[in-house]
Amino acid sequence: MKLSKIFNSMYVKWTLTFVALLFAALAMTAAFSFQTIILEVSEILEDKLTRKAALIIDMHERGYEITEDIMMQLGDVDMQLVFLCEETDIAKQPYAGLVSFDMMQRVSRGEIVVSHRSQPFHRVPYVVFQIDGQTALISPILPQNELTLFVDGIARAMVLNMVISSVLVSAALITIIQKIRKVTAATREVASGNFNVELFTRNDDEIGELMRNFNAMTRELRQSEYLKKDFVSTVSHEFKTPITAIEGFARLLQSDNLTPEQYDEYTEIIIKETARLGGLSTNLLRLSVLDNSDFVPDAAPFYLDEQIRGTILLLERTWEEKNITFDIDMEEMRYNGNEELLSHVWINILQNAIKFSPQGGTIGVKMGNAGGFVKVEITDTGPGIAPQHRDKIFTRFYKAGKVGTEGNGLGLPIAKRIVQLSGGEIGFTSKMGSTTFFVKLPVRG
Repeated sequence: MKLSKIFNSMYVKWTLTFVALLFAALAMTAAFSFQTIILEVSEILEDKLTRKAALIIDMHERGYEITEDIMMQLGDVDMQLVFLCEETDIAKQPYAGLVSFDMMQRVSRGEIVVSHRSQPFHRVPYVVFQIDGQTALISPILPQNELTLFVDGIARAMVLNMVISSVLVSAALITIIQKIRKVTAATREVASGNFNVELFTRNDDEIGELMRNFNAMTRELRQSEYLKKDFVSTVSHEFKTPITAIEGFARLLQSDNLTPEQYDEYTEIIIKETARLGGLSTNLLRLSVLDNSDFVPDAAPFYLDEQIRGTILLLERTWEEKNITFDIDMEEMRYNGNEELLSHVWINILQNAIKFSPQGGTIGVKMGNAGGFVKVEITDTGPGIAPQHRDKIFTRFYKAGKVGTEGNGLGLPIAKRIVQLSGGEIGFTSKMGSTTFFVKLPVRG
């Protein structure tokens, strides 16, 4: 495995990030707390050293012989007494550098001077004083003194804490990464075309929610795949039917025994099926454009009531053939939208109303304001929509009624998509002897 791939792993990144954050947290802890504790311990040690120096001076004044082994005799095995002079031997030279000229002047006046020597992460105190004009120094033995041992203990505890925490976090991250890898593997399956992938989870955390959303996505993709296959099958059938009819009647036209009436009939069927084929192609193209749109383009103000009246006049020949009358009750309504697209809504709804209305029936058209919306209702006096068809009315290519019913089942899906893009709502109510389609459009300035 390449080094770059290892460092691109989320597991490695999270582990390194945790270690870095833990180190930063420990560093800040040391900055704000550790030094305070060390100072307190250092002050205790300074007091101890000062009292030892005062004790040695007192012993000397009472006649005791003071030697460099006195600390051992006093039981302070972690401290040492060193006498310094101008001819300090090599073993004592490191201590000679600890006494400055200013300190020499102070101890010559009888003071016990406290100072410090630097060590990693802390400073170790020592005291300087004089006995019979001889400079003496008491210092903790490094690394046996309390302060050094304390610092070393804290440092080891911090390192151990980092190691244990890193191991525990790494173990926890492995579980998370394994779940993510499952999602990644499942995603690759989906990308290859397998939509039957399901991820099992009992967790309610973010990873669990991700897995549940993934399952919801695969279910939708399975449904979409089914609908796509069904769509292709339906479109093929819808195209095949008029093409078969055109081919069949075109062959009949090649016969020399046709009467003029048969010739006219067959020609009329071919023209009708050709128009049906052209309408299907147009509607499919229009539906494709609408499916790939997120908003209504080219919105402009126009009078909605005038548009609906114009649509009724456009369909005059079809409703006059059935002797249908219209009951119109529309307020004057200026609306801001795409006039051309909305005309398809009224054409589709009115064509259906005319088609299913009986001879001599009535179609009602009503329009008015309804709480920030303009509501249009178109009611026919047809047989009504059977309960088993109502859930599928807006399904593409679905045609309620007998096979061969005029139309291609795309009119209402197109109308619904146009209304949705306009920010509105379309629906219907139906009962025996009457069906009302309503369209609610938001009032625009």
